[in-house]
Amino acid sequence: MMLSRPLLTAMIIIVMLTAGAWLWRTCTESDEAKIHRLVETGKNAVEEKSLHGVISLMSPDYHDDLGLTVESVRPMLQRLFLGVQGLRVEIRDQTLSDLSGGAEATAHLSLAVVVSGAVQGQPLYLMGTPSQPERLTLTVVKEGRHWLVREVQGLRLPEL
Repeated sequence: MMLSRPLLTAMIIIVMLTAGAWLWRTCTESDEAKIHRLVETGKNAVEEKSLHGVISLMSPDYHDDLGLTVESVRPMLQRLFLGVQGLRVEIRDQTLSDLSGGAEATAHLSLAVVVSGAVQGQPLYLMGTPSQPERLTLTVVKEGRHWLVREVQGLRLPEL
């Protein structure tokens, strides 16, 4: 199939505009906006049960107050994604603090979270409840141009 010259030109223009918009957003987006986008991306990755999506948001030196690392959290997420249907993450509020720049850019993010799903058709709350969301504190670090989660405090194992 042969593309007409005007159609080919239009396709090239669309690709160039898309690339330009992406480059502009990447260069002009504030660190605060990038951190909030990190949270939204993580929420979506959990709801979509994307193991790669969740792991890609974690710093290589990730740890939490359960003693988990990137390597030990992987099998736990796999079991969660296989065993729980309809994962839903609600972020009730988020407060960014201690945003520092420089060579070791870090920030702390406080979140009120409710995670729900179902096991064998029975609804359950894995983290927090609608009336009492779980309070988590994330330490995020800037590695290159990307913000990644280095530490999570406030985690508890879900009671299944």
